[in-house]
Amino acid sequence: MKNSFSDGLLPKIFGILMILTLSGIALRPHKITRGFELARVAQSDNSPDAAQRFAALAEQMPYRADLWQQAGFVALAQHDYLAAIEYFSQAKSLAPAGMLALGDAHQQNGDLEAAISIWEQFNNQFGSSEESLTRLASTYLLHDNYDAAIAALKELSTFNLQPSTLYQLGMLLAAHNPAAAPPYLHQAAEFDSEIETSARALAFTIQRALQRDESAYTLLVAGQELAHQNHWELAYHAFARATELRPDYAEAWAYLGEAAQQLEAESPSGLAALEKALALDARSFAANTFMALYWQRQGDSETSQAYIQTAAALDPQNIPIQIYLAELLAQAGDLATAHTFYQQIIADNPDKPLPYQALTEFCIRYNFKLNEIGLPAARQAVLLAPRAAAALDVMGQILLRLGDQLNAERFFLRALHADADYAPVHLHLGWLYILQDESVLARGHLKAAIELAPNTQAADHAQRLLGDYLGGP
Repeated sequence: MKNSFSDGLLPKIFGILMILTLSGIALRPHKITRGFELARVAQSDNSPDAAQRFAALAEQMPYRADLWQQAGFVALAQHDYLAAIEYFSQAKSLAPAGMLALGDAHQQNGDLEAAISIWEQFNNQFGSSEESLTRLASTYLLHDNYDAAIAALKELSTFNLQPSTLYQLGMLLAAHNPAAAPPYLHQAAEFDSEIETSARALAFTIQRALQRDESAYTLLVAGQELAHQNHWELAYHAFARATELRPDYAEAWAYLGEAAQQLEAESPSGLAALEKALALDARSFAANTFMALYWQRQGDSETSQAYIQTAAALDPQNIPIQIYLAELLAQAGDLATAHTFYQQIIADNPDKPLPYQALTEFCIRYNFKLNEIGLPAARQAVLLAPRAAAALDVMGQILLRLGDQLNAERFFLRALHADADYAPVHLHLGWLYILQDESVLARGHLKAAIELAPNTQAADHAQRLLGDYLGGP
């Protein structure tokens, strides 16, 4: 007699198990369940073996492609980029987030070409997205591919009209194809008041230069404005493009040399560009000025002075150059001659506040006759420019040096009222408040100096004061 259980229920159970297996849904053994628990705990604790635990589960459950992705995400979060690449690559197919993350892992591992390839594949497979285009634009730039970066940003601007995207696009175009930049810069300025001044200044500079109908000149002028706004990498690209269009353009070579120096101290390519500029035109004002700066940075004041004297002779009405020459004399240790030179600049420009400010700063910097010469010069600067932040600030500086903290603070605050974004006055107020043990006020002004003028001497000085007197950030 046949067993009714085996005839009826048992085949049904086997059938259900077969269906579950074929559909990828298996009854989970205790070992695997425990494996998931340990993997999640390791991930929560940010344990180094968290990614390996998910990878082990993926090997045991090949029908769970998502586990390789999970292992990749965990490895990427833990900055183990090689492991992340390995795990993502094990997955038979990647979800959009996984493919983006695989590109991130390649980029963080230094393989920009692989990252670009993955994100381009993402666009082909899933369609372009804000995430992929943002990544591509920034990586194309790291790869010095301006055309591709500009194309990516143009497509990105169709997804979401963000001022930051429009501004970045306008900036890249200013350095690469200036004629196309103004519309994007003006549009960005309309949406964001914080970038309005710089965006409109760049657009106006380009539009004015375009009237000459000379592409190399427009690139040079656009690069000068980008440099003025402290965007030296973009400026370098603009100057390089100008020299490509006109290899005989001495001014473009001169500015290219200075941009190279700004990006890399003691840059051999910077010196080579400056030498090229002088070979093309020995009487180039820009080439002589930037060559003087180059040698000053190398600590060779004598050679620097020779070039700046040539520049000063080429443009005797250029007050900043005359002041720079006086400063070179001071750096060489000849304070008396430097003072005489400052006095001559003042005699030639008695109604200009800048020479008086420069003389005051010279007296402060070298502790040179502060009461007899520095203080009267500062007063004259304020008389000529009573609402100029720079003049008010220099008055505060010399008063502070002379020990008059009360009146120094008064002039610093007047300077701040004249221009709240003038970084040097924030630096000097920060130092004043350190002297007065007002640490909260000091910290606020020093941080403002750093934020308003990053990568400048004022910012570096403020950072040192924060570290030396206020315990760091």
